Amino acid sequence: MRRFWLPAAAPIAALVMGAVLGTLDAARAQGSTPIAIGETSAPEAEVEGALRRALSEELGAVRGVSVTSRRRARWVLRGSITRLDVRRDGERNAIECEVNLVVAERGNVRLMLQGRAAARGAHLERLQESAIRAAVRGALRPLSETLRRR
Repeated sequence: MRRFWLPAAAPIAALVMGAVLGTLDAARAQGSTPIAIGETSAPEAEVEGALRRALSEELGAVRGVSVTSRRRARWVLRGSITRLDVRRDGERNAIECEVNLVVAERGNVRLMLQGRAAARGAHLERLQESAIRAAVRGALRPLSETLRRR
């Protein structure tokens, strides 16, 4: 009879690996699709940061989606602000925002989404964030249903 030698840490490593794999399998069983946030583009760096924040937060709120790193993702979400109109009229400001989002799998485009939103009020920075977030939320609305059908 042969005896195999296992280092003392081997059972612990096997337990940890099993827990990690079990967690990943549980996420798959729940229908969670791993999506990463890819490239973004916007007219200004500050606006691009607001777009990335909105994509991250709104994508995380979509049912059936888990936001992950690009290395682990099955899908990659890319976004751009195609229109950002700011109108100032004294203390009243109006912002209109339009975003285009592309969901790709291994470089192949699977979905093209578009969202638009407007915001009105006094504080320009808050309006800009609100309009971008609402446009992203509107664009992502059909994502949950589309992923459920796949």
